[in-house]
Amino acid sequence: MVAAELFKQQSKYQEYSERRKRSVTLFTLIQLAPWEVVDGEMLDQGYASEDAQPSGKMREICPYCNNVPLDLILRYKHVKRAHLFCENCTRCFDALYPDGTSALALGAASLP
Repeated sequence: MVAAELFKQQSKYQEYSERRKRSVTLFTLIQLAPWEVVDGEMLDQGYASEDAQPSGKMREICPYCNNVPLDLILRYKHVKRAHLFCENCTRCFDALYPDGTSALALGAASLP
């Protein structure tokens, strides 16, 4: 019985380490217009909207700013669609899989 339990634990750890060794999916970032992602108002100085609460920092970095991680903004209240946001240059991005589908769109990814 002890050998069976050890084998189960080893299998679990091996499965976990194999998942960690998988290659990381590289996303293509495309810039989005701010009026496509949040409700707001166009002013002479630019587009104005309420601040959106970020859900966390992502591993993707802003292509315009040096080493600035992008914030994940999820749909909520005035946010029309989930997107990545650079708080330094205030640009919005979508992350695309190699096949062109959005990684942030609802139903775009199926979890095992």
